[in-house]
Amino acid sequence: MKTLDGIIHATLKEGRKALFEHEAKELARSVGIIVPKFEVVAPNDEEALLSAADKLGYPIAVKALSPDILHKTEAGAVMLDIKNKIELASAVKQITNNISHRLPNAMVLHLLLEKMMPPGPELLIGGLRDEQFGPAIAFGLGGIWTETLKDAVFGILPLSRNEMIDMIDETRAGLFFKAFRGAQPLDREPVLSVMQAISRLLTEYQEIREIDLNPVRVYARGAAALDVRILLKA
Repeated sequence: MKTLDGIIHATLKEGRKALFEHEAKELARSVGIIVPKFEVVAPNDEEALLSAADKLGYPIAVKALSPDILHKTEAGAVMLDIKNKIELASAVKQITNNISHRLPNAMVLHLLLEKMMPPGPELLIGGLRDEQFGPAIAFGLGGIWTETLKDAVFGILPLSRNEMIDMIDETRAGLFFKAFRGAQPLDREPVLSVMQAISRLLTEYQEIREIDLNPVRVYARGAAALDVRILLKA
C-alpha cells in the first residue's frame, strides 16, 4: 500500500487534481477515520467482481472510478443496496449505460465495491485551504440536506477541541448529540475525531486543497465516512 506522500505525489504526477475515491479513503483511514470496507476491481473482470462482492458480503454499493468523473451521482456512476450477484451484474450494466449516455468520453478504470452501512443521521465534515485565511474545517448537516438547509459552519485552523464543540453546537446538526425531545443522543466523540483528523491532513499536507466527507453517518456509538473526496492544488 502506498504511503500518504506516495498517494498524493502519484496523483499529481499523473496530472490528476482529485484522488480516486479508494485513494481518498485510504488517506482517511490512515488518520483514523472509519470508512466502509471496500474492494477495487477491473471493470470487465467478472470473476474478480463476484469474488470481491462475496468477500465484502451483501448488501454492497458499486461505484465507477474515472479521472473524468468527479461527481458520481450526477453521472449515474453509483448503484446502492445490491443484494446478490444477479443485482450486481445488472448494476454494473446500468452504470456502464449511464456513463456512456451522460459522459460518453469518460474512461472507467476501476469499479469500487463497498459494504453498505446501517442507516443513521448524516453529516458533512470537510476542510479547505483558503488563499486569504489558510486551512479551515467545515461542519453541518450532510447527505440530501447539505444544499437544502445550508447548515454548514466554518472554523479557521488551528482549533481547540472546545472550539470544535462550539462549531457543532452552532448548527442544527448539533441537536443529534443532545437529548432532544427524548431522543437518544448520538456519539459526538468520533465526530470530533474526524474533525481533528481533517485538521491534521490539511496542516501536514500542503498539497491538499479541499477535503469533503459527505455523508458521514453517525450512530449511538461510532461514525463512518461513506464518501470521501480530496482535491489537490495544481
